[in-house]
Amino acid sequence: MKVGLPIALAVLVLASPALPQGSDFNLTYHVERTPATKLSLAACGNAVIQIARQSKLSVDSQSFPGQLVMVKGGRAGAGTFVVQCIAVGNMTVSVVQGIDYRTKGALGQFADRAFAAVKAAIK
Repeated sequence: MKVGLPIALAVLVLASPALPQGSDFNLTYHVERTPATKLSLAACGNAVIQIARQSKLSVDSQSFPGQLVMVKGGRAGAGTFVVQCIAVGNMTVSVVQGIDYRTKGALGQFADRAFAAVKAAIK
């Protein structure tokens, strides 16, 4: 059975996930390497949890002792954030991401504050 090109394109478009028009989201991204003697995984994760609660964002965390602490959350309709505190050798690597559903807004600004909180937790 032969399907015409217009019909095949229509099926392809309808079956594809919706793509955002233009720039419908904004990613704020920070990465920092800190000696583990100055910033533990727990201190990194706790700094983010504390600032998220102060910012009235939902927050959840997951810990893999000696390897990773992941903190995530956000605000319905506004965006989300994900922070990973990763043990790499004798370093703690903090990766802070804030994703706003439109231009940089509350979650991008939160990512900036969370990154500052992680840096402030360095001893």
